Amino acid sequence: MAERSRLSARELAQLSARARVQHFIGGQFVQHQGDPGDALWAVVDGHVMIGRHSEDGVFTHFAVLAAGDLFGELAFFTGVPRQVDAIADGSASMIAIDRALLRELMTDDVGWAELLLRSLSRQLASALDAIDAERRLSACERLAHLLVTMARESHGRDTVHATQQQLADLLGVSRVTLGAALGDLAKREQVERRYRHIRLLGSLAVQAAHSGHD
Repeated sequence: MAERSRLSARELAQLSARARVQHFIGGQFVQHQGDPGDALWAVVDGHVMIGRHSEDGVFTHFAVLAAGDLFGELAFFTGVPRQVDAIADGSASMIAIDRALLRELMTDDVGWAELLLRSLSRQLASALDAIDAERRLSACERLAHLLVTMARESHGRDTVHATQQQLADLLGVSRVTLGAALGDLAKREQVERRYRHIRLLGSLAVQAAHSGHD
């Protein structure tokens, strides 16, 4: 079983005792792409959508995070601006972990450093997998890999909330190519297309269920 990269209930309680819990309503931005990375975030309760808004306002969905998940580590540790938007998906509560708080946590428990390294390693592994898939897999295979990854980031759910245009943008292909690949997966009974979301079936649903978070 993979080492966990999410906060346990004990760690969330420890955080809540040391820092202010911030509350967000549905649709409220937690962070914008381009913001400075002066803190990383821990989700205490609720869900957070991760993605990007295009210039015309269209939101491309990457993942849905839940209690125990961390995000914002890359910008926090590298000093680069935020690479994604984060939006509360309904009521949600979060804690911003700044450098002072992180030092305090790691001084008391080295497990925090190990947890952050695992979280960063998981993100790097996902990025390398995407690069490898782009170089050697067909559009249909790449789409299947993307759908499983997105479902896993939604904690093993079998449904991916994204439009065909958003998926095409993520894969870097035309909407026609995306539609053909999605049609192939539907013929193989691997997906079921619905309005603005796709349900994973068969082996893809099985792969998505094994998220590797815990």
